[in-house]
Amino acid sequence: MLLLAACSGGRHEHRQQQLAQLQAMNQADSILTDDSLAQTLADYFDRHGTPNEQMEAHYLLGRTHADRGEAPAALAAYHDAIDRADTTAADCDYHTLASIYGQMGALYGKQLLLSNEINALRRASHYDFLAKDTLYALLDNGLVACAYILQNKNDSAETLIRNTMNLYQNHGFMQNSIQASLMLMHIYCESHNRLSELKSLIDKYDSESTYFDENHELHSSHRQFYYYKGRYFEGVNQLDSAEYYFRKINYPNMPYTAYDSMYRGLLSVFEKKRNADSIVKYARLYCEVNDSSIAIKDQELTARMTASYNYSIYQKKSAENAKKANVLQSYVIALLVVIIIGVIFSALLLHRHYLVKQEKQRIIERTKAEMDSLTREYEGKLSQLRQLETSHKKRIETIQKELGNAKEKNMVLLSQNKGSQEIINNLNMQFEEERNNLLQEINSYASKVGELERQLKISAYKKNSMPFLNTAIVMRIKEYYTKDPNKKISEEELKSLVKVTNDYFPDLISDLNNAPGISSLGIHVCLLVALNIQPGDIVHLLDISSAQVGNLKKDLNNALFSENTAKTLYKNLTTHYKIMSS
Repeated sequence: MLLLAACSGGRHEHRQQQLAQLQAMNQADSILTDDSLAQTLADYFDRHGTPNEQMEAHYLLGRTHADRGEAPAALAAYHDAIDRADTTAADCDYHTLASIYGQMGALYGKQLLLSNEINALRRASHYDFLAKDTLYALLDNGLVACAYILQNKNDSAETLIRNTMNLYQNHGFMQNSIQASLMLMHIYCESHNRLSELKSLIDKYDSESTYFDENHELHSSHRQFYYYKGRYFEGVNQLDSAEYYFRKINYPNMPYTAYDSMYRGLLSVFEKKRNADSIVKYARLYCEVNDSSIAIKDQELTARMTASYNYSIYQKKSAENAKKANVLQSYVIALLVVIIIGVIFSALLLHRHYLVKQEKQRIIERTKAEMDSLTREYEGKLSQLRQLETSHKKRIETIQKELGNAKEKNMVLLSQNKGSQEIINNLNMQFEEERNNLLQEINSYASKVGELERQLKISAYKKNSMPFLNTAIVMRIKEYYTKDPNKKISEEELKSLVKVTNDYFPDLISDLNNAPGISSLGIHVCLLVALNIQPGDIVHLLDISSAQVGNLKKDLNNALFSENTAKTLYKNLTTHYKIMSS
């Protein structure tokens, strides 16, 4: 057994080393082509890994598919990686989760699936903030703005760019704020009414950007700035200056498709100068460039706008990740010691929990036995009372029959009749006394049985409700509406609440899933009602209206308990499913 354990431990460490090596290659921007190894690691950690390891393995599988040009398989692997993430855990690797959404956004962008790209990049920015990686969160916001521009949603793009520039400045990233202004220039140069704003951005870039060399010239990857400067001079009718800056876009070994903006600007200038020969020349050149690059024109435009402020940052991120990998490697031994201590401590806690659970079960069994005994005594007393009533009735009938016979025989027996009546009265008094005594005993037993039933009911409620209420997600939601009334529950938290409720009250989740006409929003409202959260708090937590909450509660009560009202839903849930919310 020890040999098997040692072999198993060695294999796990080997897989962890392979995963670390593959991640190091990814951080170094190496091309990943061994999909067999990546798939093997994903399968292994699905069975033996932590949620973070599972997420990282599927992420690297997706990166491998992406490097092999298999975009659909890459997206599928990224979705699998997201499914493995446990966002409710304190040690959730938000940095990797943000990278996954960023890679998804890049793939969607290449396929011009702009709405999907925007959604992925917004999530990447969200998890970058959670990972306290403010710079990359803002860079992802900039990429969202580029996608808005490609969708011709310039108002949304402008609002997002300005907010991002302000955040850059607030966090001390002044050069990033200046570089982000290129996207505003792209928007402003299309409108003659915004030339003054364009001029202000150009002057600030000219005076504060660090991308100019000692001769105040820009590197080839940043020359898109000259196009915006040329468009400004064209807008104020300084055509010679505009032509000068359009020609400055050119640099040695420039890709053919990069001539697009230069030819477009020169064509526009010569049209205004009415230079027929130049118009014909640049119209032809512009058409050739467009014909050869029409499928990727918008993507390259976005790349040119963003390359000048994200290239160096991405290089820095790769270096930081490599440094983190080296630091993590040096802490492996310490981490293993902590894990062993944690396992021992967890085992002790589980054993204690097992003993407490056994003691509770013994108390419940003793209470049940005592209730069964009292119930049997109670039924015995009822049987005695019935026998007494039957016997008394027969004795009365016998005496009355004898009395009737005596009356018929002669009047002499009249005195006997009086004596018989006294006997009947005495019997009645004796019966009433015995009956009252039995009734008192029965009432006493009934009270004890009722108390035991109440205790059993409370025990049944506590059995599942107490651990349910102590789960991390339930405690977090309770904290939201008690300490932060404006806090909204995220989709991930709602999924976690449904999962935890299914663990402790599977009948409730099953009935909700099978009930006709109940939406996922209805299920979320039902679970919050079961937690005794008031309608006003549900409105804030789910960001819906009071009318929606009332209608959903009424629909739930009708579907689950056939009651066409919202008022009794909480009572019915606690009674039927034994959920004790406080």
